[in-house]
Amino acid sequence: MTTDDRLAHQMALRLSDEDVKRLDALADGIPIATRNAIARAALRIGLASLEKDPSQLLSAKKPKTRRR
Repeated sequence: MTTDDRLAHQMALRLSDEDVKRLDALADGIPIATRNAIARAALRIGLASLEKDPSQLLSAKKPKTRRR
């Protein structure tokens, strides 16, 4: 975390049903943390991991998209 941890910016994300289920399951298992706090922690952990090894982004499972 940074020393200046003000939540000054907002970002909208589209999540899959599976992502939401996983997030909810974590929130249920960690009652002292809100779903928002868990999502922010996951973002920070994921960003740190990608900063160390950006190639992980290319090996991630691609989401299935529906045709419009």
